Amino acid sequence: MTITVWNILDLDEEAGEEGINALVSEFTTRRIKDDGIEKELNPDIEDFLKRNALQFAREKKSITYLVCDEDDGSLLGYFTITHKAVEVTSDGLSNSTKRRVEKYAQFHKKINAYIVSGFLIAQFGKNYGVEEGKRISGGELMQLCQKELFELQHRLGGGLEYLDCEAHAGLIDFYEKQQNFRLFGERISEKDGKRYLQYMRFL
Repeated sequence: MTITVWNILDLDEEAGEEGINALVSEFTTRRIKDDGIEKELNPDIEDFLKRNALQFAREKKSITYLVCDEDDGSLLGYFTITHKAVEVTSDGLSNSTKRRVEKYAQFHKKINAYIVSGFLIAQFGKNYGVEEGKRISGGELMQLCQKELFELQHRLGGGLEYLDCEAHAGLIDFYEKQQNFRLFGERISEKDGKRYLQYMRFL
């Protein structure tokens, strides 16, 4: 398997909106469990890719990267990156972490928090529409995401990345234990009332 990562804007120039729509149409977060029951893991990830990813990129709100198998053209997964400020409370941060955060942040005493400029991994998901033996792992997808972030860091500077995820045990294990992200807060979505955990780490 030969993996290629496409910036969706480059793919837009190569294949146009019709070509992108054809590629992402095969993406799904639905997976078949061992008992034969189909489970929807995160419909928002699928919905964003199919409805918003290209338009957001054209408007420079965020850039989506499509991870493809060059050998057969299948879509393996994707991630979306943007640059955005986030509030990080100082409570619970070690002194060493505070010193690192201060390189990229302004501290506001009134709210006892840092306003940090960082890279936001806004969307992140693998395609369960490809056969199980060909699926990319979450760790492999994150490695590809990190490669893009390191290149952005090299061109733009900065040194902090962050993301939100739903408060599910599997996601907590993945980000905290496997990827060494640090929990720094949580928020409740105004859209659907779900609880999201906020994680960060240094590049």
